[in-house]
Amino acid sequence: MRTAALLLLPTAMVAQAQVSPAERLADAAMAFAQVEAAKLGGEHRFKVAQPPRVPATKPGKLTFEPSHLSKREPLGRFFVVVALKVDGEKVGMVRVDLDGTWVGTVLRAKGDLARKAELSADQVEPSPFDGVPPEGALTEIPEGQRLMRSVPAGRILTRADLETIPLVQSGDKVRLTATHETLTISLDTTARSRAGLGDRVRLEAPGARRAVTAIVTGPGEARLQ
Repeated sequence: MRTAALLLLPTAMVAQAQVSPAERLADAAMAFAQVEAAKLGGEHRFKVAQPPRVPATKPGKLTFEPSHLSKREPLGRFFVVVALKVDGEKVGMVRVDLDGTWVGTVLRAKGDLARKAELSADQVEPSPFDGVPPEGALTEIPEGQRLMRSVPAGRILTRADLETIPLVQSGDKVRLTATHETLTISLDTTARSRAGLGDRVRLEAPGARRAVTAIVTGPGEARLQ
């Protein structure tokens, strides 16, 4: 057994030595892309779009430290920016071009949806997807949103199709609440902008010299930041 292990050792060492710097660079970029993609949910797949080129460097131990992606969602063609280091010292930067696809479930319109419709489970259909989805494709129904345009049946819904449902319109009376430790103060104000749940709204109080900004907490209600 010991003899067999000794015979295999040189083979393993040769195989490791045959991994080129370019292959190591590509592996480092792919691993980094997977870690970043995991933060977005779903399953991502990547492949090298173009073999990377490692520039000549001074002698020493060459390592690679990925820095960032060229875009937030690693789909379609993008690249990873990687720092080159020799004996721990940064000696340059290089990019690794990748192609990314996504595997998951997106929401499609079951039928024609009218503008200003509030999405519900009976209006959408979860659909398996493998490829490059439209930017901002919905994977779940968002709260406090409605369609800002009509959507035909079968189309994948995206964030660009939505707008916040306004709970406060400019000119509305809004009850503003401010809390400091155990003290709570409320007063009636007038909205000077339009806003939905969780959005910022400009409010004007009677006799105040300027408007204040608060967070909408419900219809006709807001909380001072």
